Amino acid sequence: MRLGDGQIHDEIYRLLAREYGQASCFSFAVMGATVAGAIIGGAIASVSPGIADPGAVVVITMGASALIAYGFKLARSRPDLSAEDIRRLMPLFHFDEGETAYLEALLALAENPYLQEETAKQIIADLNRLLDTYYQLQKQREQLQEAMGTASESEMETLQQRLAEATDPQARKALQESLDLLRRRLHSRNALSSHRQRMEAHLELILQTLKSLHESLSRLKLAPQSLEEFDIEALRLRLRELQQEATAIENAAQEVLGGLVTRQGEGTM
Repeated sequence: MRLGDGQIHDEIYRLLAREYGQASCFSFAVMGATVAGAIIGGAIASVSPGIADPGAVVVITMGASALIAYGFKLARSRPDLSAEDIRRLMPLFHFDEGETAYLEALLALAENPYLQEETAKQIIADLNRLLDTYYQLQKQREQLQEAMGTASESEMETLQQRLAEATDPQARKALQESLDLLRRRLHSRNALSSHRQRMEAHLELILQTLKSLHESLSRLKLAPQSLEEFDIEALRLRLRELQQEATAIENAAQEVLGGLVTRQGEGTM
């Protein structure tokens, strides 16, 4: 099937739009409208320098609006793309490994003439949801990394050494308070570390699942007689399970974060 014929085409464009966006076409149109307006306005001013003609404003506005409308048309233009077109485009974008694996799986679906169209659409819908899960997990991992802070054992050792060497009572008091705060920070960091590891491991599992699907579909294209052994329902079930597992990991991390914030607010940490 050609990518322009159905849902695969839509999903390819969805990912391209996320990575590259339509801002460039819009920006081009706005800049073009501004330049055109300046040229027209300048020409009018040079011919009639002392006249503020309302008609000139109308002309400039109409020209600018026409250019912006044309820019929107360009931005919304979606020509049909073949699998070869997509592969040529891919190096131009900054896709990460997961996005690349997702695209390769979609292309393998597009190039497989033996899968029924309805089956392909169902798999695409599952892959689409899995990619959203992948993005959400990436985002929460980044937020979790920020929440973990920068406390370290080496920082603890340095503070302990400074406290042991200090002789002034006020300095020792301040250093002891600093040490207590650092212990709390380390406790929070260690509590969140395992959840970050789970997120990273699940992201890797999603990546390997996408790569495995791509390879399975590529083999199926070469050996269509094995289609009967290709368990579509088991595959779709596994894709849904990955989404559910990711949600459970995210919820567990949120619970830990909430507990840490509550204990910190109560001053018991």
